[in-house]
Amino acid sequence: MKKMNPKDILIPAVSLFAICVVATALLALVNKVTVEKIKANTLAKAAESRQSVLAEAKEFKEVDMDSNGTTDYYEGLDGSGNVVGYVFDCSGDAKGYGGDVSVTVGVSVDGTITGIQPDDVSNETPGLGQNSDKATWKAQFVGESGDLTVVKSDKAAQDNTTDGKINAITSATITSKAVTSSVNAALDMFDEIGGGK
Repeated sequence: MKKMNPKDILIPAVSLFAICVVATALLALVNKVTVEKIKANTLAKAAESRQSVLAEAKEFKEVDMDSNGTTDYYEGLDGSGNVVGYVFDCSGDAKGYGGDVSVTVGVSVDGTITGIQPDDVSNETPGLGQNSDKATWKAQFVGESGDLTVVKSDKAAQDNTTDGKINAITSATITSKAVTSSVNAALDMFDEIGGGK
């Protein structure tokens, strides 16, 4: 057996340490350069989502119910400063295939849904649960109010009614229920704030 020379241990250890220091410094630099851009993009996407679910609003006012510095919802205001609706960012009790599904929901002052926008469905099943972001599926929420339930398409046709019933996405009932649960949470929050009164 060959006798171990301290140099044989020291040189690789110092080299590895130097590589780690350089890599850490580069990662810190990249983070510092990109963190503000990422934050700005996130805020812009949130503003775009608010506008898409409550198109009638010209501006949005943050509302903090608990005075804890966290935005609980937004009031949508028209050009004269009158409230035309509310926007809620909610996650319901039901989980999607990839976990919580947060949804931005617009609600008019009379309590009907003006639009929904799932915030990130990239963790849902491609071609199935990710279809919850398609305009044709989201459109069925518009004009609804009260407690919504998910049904299979053929069940809604048999009932001859779609009031409060949301047709499930084919082969993605879990995601459909998660999105609908989040929308129901927004409607509950609308009732909690006094329903526009």
